[in-house]
Amino acid sequence: MIQKVTLPKLGETVEVSTIDKWRKNEGDPVAVGDVLCDITTDKATLEVESYYRGTLLKVFAPAGKELPVGTLIAVIGEAGEKIPDDILAQAGAAAPARKAAPREAVAQETPAAAAVAGAAVAAAGGRIIASPRARRSAEELLVDLARVRGTGPGGRIVEADVFAHDKGGRGGKGGKGVKASPVARKMAAQMGVDLAALAAAGGKVMKDDVLRAASAPMTHVVPPPVPGKPGEIVPLSAMRRIVGERMLLSKQTIPCYYLEMDADVTDLVCLRNKMNARAGAQKVTFNDFILKACGVALKMFPAVNSRWVEGGIERRAEVSVGSAVSLDDGLIVPVVRNVDRKGLEQVAAEAAGLVDRARNKKLQPQEYQNGCMTISNLGMYGIKSFVPVVNPGESSILGLGMIADRVVFCQGGIQVRKIMTLTLAADHRLVDGAMGAQFLEVIRDALEAPQKLVE
Repeated sequence: MIQKVTLPKLGETVEVSTIDKWRKNEGDPVAVGDVLCDITTDKATLEVESYYRGTLLKVFAPAGKELPVGTLIAVIGEAGEKIPDDILAQAGAAAPARKAAPREAVAQETPAAAAVAGAAVAAAGGRIIASPRARRSAEELLVDLARVRGTGPGGRIVEADVFAHDKGGRGGKGGKGVKASPVARKMAAQMGVDLAALAAAGGKVMKDDVLRAASAPMTHVVPPPVPGKPGEIVPLSAMRRIVGERMLLSKQTIPCYYLEMDADVTDLVCLRNKMNARAGAQKVTFNDFILKACGVALKMFPAVNSRWVEGGIERRAEVSVGSAVSLDDGLIVPVVRNVDRKGLEQVAAEAAGLVDRARNKKLQPQEYQNGCMTISNLGMYGIKSFVPVVNPGESSILGLGMIADRVVFCQGGIQVRKIMTLTLAADHRLVDGAMGAQFLEVIRDALEAPQKLVE
């Protein structure tokens, strides 16, 4: 039976997407949950999975082409099945709403907006039924899916089943026989962290141990320039093109001003070290403290927690802060929701998960949309201060420089303190200069009295 594959709408504001690359070629067999292609929206590169099983009969949309959501991009059916002329006539055009998949193909149809999340699967002729995440984890952990007992609907193998089966197995470089949590094993495999080296310190390896090892200084080495011939024009990737378009839109339409202020983070550094030294505690980063401090400030200044819309200024219903994450070919800003209502450790746990999913292109649209403001940290590269660019749709962005020892006058004497420079870029249509200064001052004061952020 012929099944149409249309370009999914991944978010309320997403009207067009670009097919970055096809993972399946015409004539390839396709299973439910197989990744058909990668698409790039104005926010991220995401995977589009198949709702159907069969053969990829025809690809209508070439890689690199920008298309409206709902466009017919491919057809799946039985091998050798003829594609009706009326479907061929729809190639490259917006297709009508898709009918529900046959019951034997999927147990329950999901909205197009959830295309990256996969679909439920029913048993099918002896084929191993496993979720895409389970298959990826099994490949990383060298687990034979045929030996795994599935606990999902209809005996479907889910990711937790793979981790449960693997206990004591591979899970990263040199990790055979190492005691580690399932999450730690997965993260170690994804980040290239040696579990055996972490286990040498004794005890069970947890996710925080992997995160700490992955964030060691070597992870911040700037990659070498991409080789190329002098004068060569390198084609834009979809993500790089979209980043360029949005930054140009920001500079053309958002009248910004910039404020700079130093924060004494000596006590913050000390508090963070104490918190991270606790056994089994959630590890926190400097970014987590700043996310929380921005949440406090946004709650106090509703005018900053706003956005410019046609016909007026919209006051936001929640306090949500994004953190810029650098990717190989651009950046993305995952958003922590309701920062003002959450404790520091909860913010830290959510932020760590978002960063991990961002780097592995697993973010869902709701995880990177509708932020109130963004923080961008270049301190790990030795940058003292910089002027960031406001993300369209937000009111401001906070640039974070390096933490450096400086000689300062303090309490009637000369001391060496740890100082970090904060640079705020704000949309002058929403935030006047005096308000921006007070807003930045609240953030600084929160960082200089960090214990209040923990309480």
